[in-house]
Amino acid sequence: MILTPHARRLYQAYARRDTHLATHLTTTHPDAETELLTWGLIDTPHTPGQPLPAVRDPHTAIQRHTDHLLATAEQQVAALRALPALSAQLGTAYEEVNVRAGGSAVYLDDPAVVNARLQDIVSTAGREILAAQPGGPRSRDLLEVAVVRDMAALDRGVELRTIYRDTVRDHAVTAEYARTMSARVAGRSAQYRTLAGHFERMIIVDREQAVISDHIVAGSPPHAAWLVTDPAVVAVLARVFETEWLRGRPWAGQLRARRGDARDTVGAAGVAGVRTTRRQREIMRNLCGGFSQSSTARRLGVSERKVELEVAGLKGLWGVSTMNELIYQWAQSPDCRVDDSAPAAGPAGAEGEAAA
Repeated sequence: MILTPHARRLYQAYARRDTHLATHLTTTHPDAETELLTWGLIDTPHTPGQPLPAVRDPHTAIQRHTDHLLATAEQQVAALRALPALSAQLGTAYEEVNVRAGGSAVYLDDPAVVNARLQDIVSTAGREILAAQPGGPRSRDLLEVAVVRDMAALDRGVELRTIYRDTVRDHAVTAEYARTMSARVAGRSAQYRTLAGHFERMIIVDREQAVISDHIVAGSPPHAAWLVTDPAVVAVLARVFETEWLRGRPWAGQLRARRGDARDTVGAAGVAGVRTTRRQREIMRNLCGGFSQSSTARRLGVSERKVELEVAGLKGLWGVSTMNELIYQWAQSPDCRVDDSAPAAGPAGAEGEAAA
């Protein structure tokens, strides 16, 4: 920093022993004397009633200050030169998280790491965020955080599409969030669809990175996930999302009209009149999603005979004989409103939610 005009005038006043001007400057511009002390142009501050401080040779003082600035600049240049190596070193540690498969997928089982990675890739999205979130309704705290983050992405021109489980249509808080995000007056709006059947959790950013649930590591925790960067795999995941998107029903936050008040479907205990088991409900969601009984059996990891027996029991439960009648009765029942998924640990939409 160059010596200010006030400091220069004060130096001249001290050199000329102009007490009147020196007093005026130190009173109105006290920083000027501090500059002279810092530069070594005087040794002591002026004390009222005492003689003015003696000035030092400016050539020596300025050379000393110059040497100090050069040394500081050299340190900063050295730090700048070291940054690429530091970035590479820390980047290696950042990428080597637990298990690496083929250099294109990273296994994440620490919830803090999962959410941090999600925050990183979502906050840098430049074109598109695709999110399939089967975890059911979200809490108000998570949605309030999500609104700020999603608004920022939309303001950047990012396309935001999210698939939710059909039960969010009965959840007032999630519906309010969807209405807010899909009815923006200025800029881009978010798009939402819902599915009644099973679908996989995934978040795809710019079709370059994807976070998906773990189905490989034995005994992995529910929130474990894989960060995938292989272009071919991410392209396939995007195709899967687009297929599910076409199956979904558009949703802009409208609450589903039902007899009585809409309920927050957080589990069987929260919905009155439920008569089905968790497995029966999962079978019905698959059947409503267009899967055959044999496909449903494979998806649930049970025998086809087991599914046939469960379907027969469901038909008896509602007193019907055809599949169409069963699906109709199921759609009208409180059982259809039960969300059997575990509560999500992360924010809503395409934001940082652990890929459980």
